[in-house]
Amino acid sequence: MELFVFLDLDDTIFQTRRKCPANGDITPAAFLKDGSPISFFTEKQRYLFDLLNANTRLVPTTARNKDAFSRACVEAFDYAIINHGGIILNADGSVHQGWLKQIESKTVLLLPALQALEAQVQGFSEAQNIPFKVRLITDFGLTFYLSVKHEYRDNQALKYLLDTVVNPYLKLQNLDFYCHLNDNNLAVLPLFLNKAPAVSYIQQQLDKEHREYLSFGIGDSLTDMGFMKLCDYFITPKNSQIMQQVF
Repeated sequence: MELFVFLDLDDTIFQTRRKCPANGDITPAAFLKDGSPISFFTEKQRYLFDLLNANTRLVPTTARNKDAFSRACVEAFDYAIINHGGIILNADGSVHQGWLKQIESKTVLLLPALQALEAQVQGFSEAQNIPFKVRLITDFGLTFYLSVKHEYRDNQALKYLLDTVVNPYLKLQNLDFYCHLNDNNLAVLPLFLNKAPAVSYIQQQLDKEHREYLSFGIGDSLTDMGFMKLCDYFITPKNSQIMQQVF
């Protein structure tokens, strides 16, 4: 029986140096455009990743865009879900056209709302003199979601922005969006942009190809739980956002 593993990457199988244990060996796992390492495996993470690579059918399931994904240490996969589920890649790295057709018309419709929200957040940042880094995340010519980070990694400032600006705007405009806040990353996404529907889509393809197969969902954040619950087994790191909420 084949084992398919839907694997989130950042903060699940590797993380930035700041989040690594103070002691213990680490090895580079993802790189910046200039080639310098930005994320790292611990010894246990490297062991697990090598184990999955050698013995399972890997489906990376990540918020990363194509460029950032290409700079992570993932060399082979059956499919890859990137951009929070906005794009599915085939094993050869090409874009899965069937999924793309379902997504692209939806992104076009919501672009004005995302642009308006970007302006709202940018205006708030300037008026309050809070150093937010605000940008719309695009890939393959499509705009997917709004990303906000704080220059000095102030999570409380991001929470304040979420409560004061973002949530009231979404409610006022009656927009079907959801928000994901984890550490120094606030993402505002349309409901259709979600890893779970992309995982479900791939599972439908696998159902046609395999009489039976086993699936693991591995992730760290609350927003990963949707796709993880679609799998036969649900796995999360012991210090993950999911564990912090459960215990």
